[in-house]
Parts: sequence; C-alpha cells; structure tokens
Amino acid sequence: MVMPFEALPEPEPTSNALARQLAAAASQLYLQPDLHATVTTMVHQGVEIVGGDAASATLLRPRGGRELTTGTTARADEADRAQVELDEGPSLTALAAQAPVRIDDTATEPRWERWRAAVAGLGYRSLLALPLDLGPHYAGAVVVFWELPEQPADRHVAVARLLLRHAAVAIASAHRASTLREAIDARSQIGFAQGILMERYGLDAAQSFEVLRRHSRDNNIKLSQVAADVVRTRALPDAHGVGE
Repeated sequence: MVMPFEALPEPEPTSNALARQLAAAASQLYLQPDLHATVTTMVHQGVEIVGGDAASATLLRPRGGRELTTGTTARADEADRAQVELDEGPSLTALAAQAPVRIDDTATEPRWERWRAAVAGLGYRSLLALPLDLGPHYAGAVVVFWELPEQPADRHVAVARLLLRHAAVAIASAHRASTLREAIDARSQIGFAQGILMERYGLDAAQSFEVLRRHSRDNNIKLSQVAADVVRTRALPDAHGVGE
C-alpha cells in the first residue's frame, strides 16, 4: 500500500541509542569520498538502523535514466535494478506518490506483475520503499527488504524517514562536490587540448577553442570528450581543415 506522509506523525527518536545511531550515521555519510560511496553507506545503514535483511537504492537522472543502483547484497541490487529496466515497481510508485510504499507479501501483492515475476526467485517476501528528497539534481528511492512476509511496520517507516533526512542532505552535498570536480577536470582538459592545437597547428587561444567547439557541435560529442580525445591522441580527428 502507498502510505501518505501526512498520515504519519513527525517521528521523534524513541531512545538515546537510536539518537546516537542516527548521529553516527550522519557523520559517517559526510565522510564518504564520492556519490557512490555515500549511497552505498546509506543502504548499509538502512539495514543496521531501520532493520531488514537487505537494502538497495537507485538514483535517477532528472531527464530519466539510471544514475546508479547499489545494494547491500547482489540479490537486493538485482531486485532494485529490475524496477528501472521494467519501468515498474514499488520504488517508482513511491517516487511518483512521494510517499512510502509497504508490501506485506510479494507472493500475494497484485501490483507490478512483471517486476514481481522478475524477482520471484530472489527470496524477498516483504519490503518498504521510500522516496529520497534530493531536490532538482536526482530522483531517488530506497528499499528495505525482508525475507519473511509481513515484516515492515510503522516504526520502520518512522526510523527510515529520520535516516533518509540525513542521507538526502549528504547525497546532495556529494553530488555538488562531484559536479564541481567534473567541471574543474573538464576545464583542465579543454585547456590542455587548446595548448596542443595551438602548438601543432599555429592557432591562437580563441581559434583553438573554436576548433574544439565546432568539432563538438558537428559530431554531437561533448566538448569535454573532444578535449580528452585531443589530449590522448595529440591531434584532432579529421584535422585537415583545422587551420582554415
């Protein structure tokens, strides 16, 4: 069933032990070196703090397509990945509704017939899927799996929401850092490529950049990729017209 967020009271830590777990989890998330490591850490925390036998998460790009899927086990990863490939499943429903989805028994669940058939042999009988609030950068969802039926309860939803609140901030931060690193790397590659073209073909800075830009446009290749190819080969493909 889809569970609207407003139907649940704002969760509060129910014990000092849980509060300490969440604080440690938040700190650990921010120590991860990149986006993939951050998401991987989050799904392991999902099992440790929320409960369950396994967990997985999928991030989707704003214009569609999967950015990454990572699970605590190969079976969880396969079950989550199948949702994107089949374009159906509890995570996608949770994302569309922006609300938790709880399945008490996958053997009797009437929804997502193709997805259920694809994961029938993986051994997960119940699950809880929750959306991640990642702003404009990604859409994302986390799934906690149980091997026995009728395991997820309201307390699991409450604890998961607390954990995912920390995780969403850490993932957004990791995404910004990753984007910044990629932008810096791309600018460096373009600069190196310009230098190669200037030296090899007698161009100035403006001309060398225009050559890269034109090749990118005419061949529908990202400018950063054109620059990387020039750095790797020390030449521009089809360079007979570069000096013209």
